[in-house]
Amino acid sequence: MKVMKTRKIGNIRISKGLALALALGLTLSLLLTACSSSNQNATTAQATTAAVTTAAAAAGAETTAAAAGAEAATTAAATQTTAAGSSGEAAATPAYSTRIRLSHNITDADKQVDNKLYDYFSEKFQVDFDFIPMQFGERHEKARLWAASGDLPDVLWMDLNENLYSEWCTWVDSGLFAPIPGDLGKWPEIQKQFDAMVADELFTRDGDVYALAAMRDMASEDFTVCMGIVYRADWAEKLGMRKENDIYTWDEFMAMVKACIEQDPGGNGPGKTFGLSGPQWYFPDMYGIYQTNTYEWGFEEPFFIEVDGKYVWYPTLPEYISGLKVAKGLYDDGILWQDNVVDSNSTMYIDLYYAGQMVGVGSHATIGNLTSARDRMIEAFPDGDRAMMYKIAKVASPVDDSFYWQKQSPAYWGANSISANASPEVQERFLDMWNWLLTDEGMRFRQYGIEGEDYTLNADGSVESLWEIKNGKYVDPYSQARGFYGRPMLTDAEYAFTKVTTPEEDRIDGDAAWKWDWANAHIGKVDYNMLYSSTPNKDALGMFVAEVKAKAIDLLVNSTQDKIEGEWKAWTDSMMPKVQLVLDDLNSLPYIPSSYEDLVRHMQE
Repeated sequence: MKVMKTRKIGNIRISKGLALALALGLTLSLLLTACSSSNQNATTAQATTAAVTTAAAAAGAETTAAAAGAEAATTAAATQTTAAGSSGEAAATPAYSTRIRLSHNITDADKQVDNKLYDYFSEKFQVDFDFIPMQFGERHEKARLWAASGDLPDVLWMDLNENLYSEWCTWVDSGLFAPIPGDLGKWPEIQKQFDAMVADELFTRDGDVYALAAMRDMASEDFTVCMGIVYRADWAEKLGMRKENDIYTWDEFMAMVKACIEQDPGGNGPGKTFGLSGPQWYFPDMYGIYQTNTYEWGFEEPFFIEVDGKYVWYPTLPEYISGLKVAKGLYDDGILWQDNVVDSNSTMYIDLYYAGQMVGVGSHATIGNLTSARDRMIEAFPDGDRAMMYKIAKVASPVDDSFYWQKQSPAYWGANSISANASPEVQERFLDMWNWLLTDEGMRFRQYGIEGEDYTLNADGSVESLWEIKNGKYVDPYSQARGFYGRPMLTDAEYAFTKVTTPEEDRIDGDAAWKWDWANAHIGKVDYNMLYSSTPNKDALGMFVAEVKAKAIDLLVNSTQDKIEGEWKAWTDSMMPKVQLVLDDLNSLPYIPSSYEDLVRHMQE
């Protein structure tokens, strides 16, 4: 695809420049400030820091404008310099002689049409969409069903993480997807994205790229996420149990949750206030299993990690069993919401929170998530304190009051593969759309809407929002209608800091939470070598994350505290014949990192 010196890690080739930018967190900082990609070749942490500092200095005017814009969000108008999606404006959109139909799976399918964004985009690209409804909680199973039947959407979106990657490799090898063209001269913004991130290398099979990934906008924090528990700080305050800066020991936090259940500060009535919950993909791991992982390597779903130079299956380690027993204790004590185990679509738990019946939820607290959740809360409880009703808590480990857990994330989230059955015209039109959405104009479209109707672009490059303001904040006319347009890049973290319509309190809280983690938490790192190495048994058998999740929930409900450890060990023993096949593959890789620093050095060589 491109001529570039590469380094082989496991069975994948990572370009030196791309890998270093990924590992050291330069990529999005450079995109945000529209700097050249030359800084990606920095070879030390000091050089990286200097590059980011230089980029930040060069963007000083933008930062100042962004801060002013956030403060002005409580007035009738505000300005800021836009967060650039690329280093230049869009090239002229080609004219189309025919109109196409394109099918695509998406959440909130009913909200994607019948709005001005859709009408504008549909006319611009002469496309009619068939949006296939999908609940987020069923994303993996839907992808598997469509792949098994061969009846794929024209463009299949997947949460292409460690849960699905091995299966995706087999789908590619079986011919389900069309390759992305090797010559991207017609789509220069896609080429820039490929040059600026590692995902295209991860999604390469036999020399061709088979997926377009959405880049995460979290480079300044080395792709560290702000994952944890958000909670009703107003209830804790009412009971006199809120801690300064929302920092708790494990026992303090759980005692506060139990007090809220029993004392009902929200006035719900007996038995109608519930404790802690979360989406299925974080449950029950968020409540003990994450926080007892003191190893260097992090995860969202427990899988394989390097220990003393060899890969091991994390669910067999004492730390996992300790965390599972912690979660079991919370479940038995009624602190964990009992019906979380049957909330398969991960909708009931958050509905209860928005209804004022849940004390806390496990969340990835990006700025975008903070804003949308707080907006929902103040809409439901207009007399409440918007920030206090959805506050980020920092909760220590259940086994060490000084240990706080956090994780690094891969540099992308979600990917789109084009069906091999899609017509050449549909394939090319989709690439045209993706390319435009990566331009400055496309970025403004995704963040604000239509120029002249939703925003004006000033001569100095700053943006003035034309959205309606109610109660001191902008009213987003396209809430939940941007699903497709956000596919190329996430904009709910760093981009939200410079988005004029982001409420200032959300920007401040989100920034403070990230910085606190960076300064105080143990951040589990991503092992790209393990996750994206393709081996015969790993591709065929996967990472066993679904089996681990199902068994953990089974024992949470049906075991007892004195039996759960033995029952868990018996189950993992029964799994080992299959698991060992994957372990043997991984431990036969030509390279196994001994530390994150070692992985970074290896990628620099």
